[in-house]
Amino acid sequence: MRRILFMAVLGSLAFGCSSARDVEVSGEVSAPASAGVQGRILLDFLDVVDSEELPESVHTQTLDAPGTFTATAPLEGDKVRIRAINDRDDDGACTVGEAWAEVDAEITDDKVSNVQLVLANAACPAAAAM
Repeated sequence: MRRILFMAVLGSLAFGCSSARDVEVSGEVSAPASAGVQGRILLDFLDVVDSEELPESVHTQTLDAPGTFTATAPLEGDKVRIRAINDRDDDGACTVGEAWAEVDAEITDDKVSNVQLVLANAACPAAAAM
């Protein structure tokens, strides 16, 4: 009996316990003509679990161009940070000259709706926050 209990505990440690749940996130990415957006838009979903810690990327998705999106992300916290980047060089990060936007949204009933991301040419977020 002890051996079975030990194996069960060991198994749960090996696979880890996560309190993440699937959250449906929907919204729209747009850009003014002055932003010069061309090509793919990278969406990165970051789990904001604790305001003292850097959020962790838990899901990425691409759009062929600005427009509406729907995604399901495994999130633990009460907020999600959504970052959109006109990733022209396909490096998965914001590079100088690429338009981007970011918004934090509250999760209600495992959903986030009507997220509005307006791409702009601005200094990229700090590398540590990426």
